[in-house]
Parts: sequence; C-alpha cells; structure tokens
Amino acid sequence: MSEWLPVIIIGFAIALVLGPVMWLKPSQRDSRLADLRGRAARQGITVQIQTLPAALGEGTAAVYYYRWGERKRLQIGWVLQRQRILHELNFSGSWDWGSSVKAPQAAWPYLHQLLNSLPADCCAIIATDVGLGVQWRENGGVKAFSQLSDSLAEYAPLIESAVRKVSPIKLPED
Repeated sequence: MSEWLPVIIIGFAIALVLGPVMWLKPSQRDSRLADLRGRAARQGITVQIQTLPAALGEGTAAVYYYRWGERKRLQIGWVLQRQRILHELNFSGSWDWGSSVKAPQAAWPYLHQLLNSLPADCCAIIATDVGLGVQWRENGGVKAFSQLSDSLAEYAPLIESAVRKVSPIKLPED
C-alpha cells in the first residue's frame, strides 16, 4: 500500500491544479458567442447587451449596431419591438413601436422589408446615435448572423437616408 501513496498524492496534486483551470475554460456557448461577436467586429458592427423589450419578459440580448454613415440630422430615438401577440393594429404583425416616437413614414417600407429579412429570434430594431441596431438572441449560429449582417448592410443605408431631416431651403431675398 505504501507504494501507491506517492501515486495517489501526485494524482491529487494534478487534480488540484487542473480543476481550477477547467473552470476557466469557456463553455461551448461562450465560445460560439465570442465567434459571432468577433465576426461582427470584423464587419464594423458594434455589439451591446441590452434588456429585452418588456413584452418579451426579463433578460437581455445583444444588439448588433450597423453604424450610420453620417450621424447628423437623423430622426432617431425610435424602437420597433416584437410584441407577444400578432395584432392588426401593430406596425407589422407582431411588431409595434416601443414608445410614442416612431420612425418617419419614409422609412416604413424599408423597415417592413428589414423585418421580413431578419432571423426569427430578433426582438427589436433600435435607432440611436450609435446606429441602426437589431436586438437578437444570437440563436442560429453563423448562418443566422450572416442573414442579420446582410440585412443590416442592405437596409441600414436606405433607412438612414429615409430618416434624415431635410434642411430647409433658403429662398433668395428680393
């Protein structure tokens, strides 16, 4: 038995060293999210974590922001949120405005097209000074991320153009 005592002590010492190291190893989900967010960063998309819309309960989800080309003179501050129920009074199916602030009507056709092109687990479309953001629960992996990033790249410039305030035209004085 005394021959095994050093082997048992060495095995115990190795377990003491490897145990905490294994706790530091990221989970498969954490690795997947890091990959998605790294892809977003390489494409110039900013990711922020925000609370879910009230209609969807408690929790958080990532918002993928496609930055505005030119931030000046934009009508922003509106949020289009997924609602619990589909209703004909909503903006589009189960999507409705999160507050009394709405996007200018010129952007509505593009917003409808954007909604139709997004992954199914998107929760909100947000217009802030950062850019046009889509809150997404990050399910569906790389394929869903590609769908999201392609949709943002296509529709964000169109929506930006539609929400830009027009400068008043100065008429020459007589």
